[in-house]
Amino acid sequence: MTDFSLRHLIREVLDSSTLSDPHAIAAEVARRIDDADLRTALEQCLADPVREEIRKNRNGGLPTLATALPSAPRLTLHTQPDVMTEQPGGAPRPVVKAAPVRRPARSAKVAAIRESGPKWLRDRLNTGAEPREWKRIGDCTFTDLMFAAAQRRDQAARTSAAAERLEQLAELVRAHGVERVRDLPASVLAQVGGAAA
Repeated sequence: MTDFSLRHLIREVLDSSTLSDPHAIAAEVARRIDDADLRTALEQCLADPVREEIRKNRNGGLPTLATALPSAPRLTLHTQPDVMTEQPGGAPRPVVKAAPVRRPARSAKVAAIRESGPKWLRDRLNTGAEPREWKRIGDCTFTDLMFAAAQRRDQAARTSAAAERLEQLAELVRAHGVERVRDLPASVLAQVGGAAA
């Protein structure tokens, strides 16, 4: 097992570089990875995109009232001569008919999956801090769900606090009549410190 840590290398590049663009930073990180550590680096960096896809699938699959309601039958206005009827006075009149409902052919595998319950029950959720434990929503207990909810509330609070710090920094830029944060007086920058990050 290798001691390689992609996060450590990223921090090292961030600390030693003047680069700001994430793509340029990523290119520098990639340049510094030894061939022997490439597979380990790939495994370490895949966890976040996998988590993101899990989140997208989960958030897109949760039921809502709108998706739970049956859809109304589709109606089609036919104006072709073969579906026109004669109105009094001899003018043709279009006929409104329900369009045939097309049902795609289902494979046995798709049918079995659909019969096993709603899709969102199979979505994955992080249900433990250390070690991280992932479960399908259908397998979650009350405690699991409350942990996941608390985790999201904590993240929302951190995001909100970071937004407030950035708004305060923006107000300082405006109040001092400068163009950029780095143009603020040194005394103000010393007070602010890393609080805006």
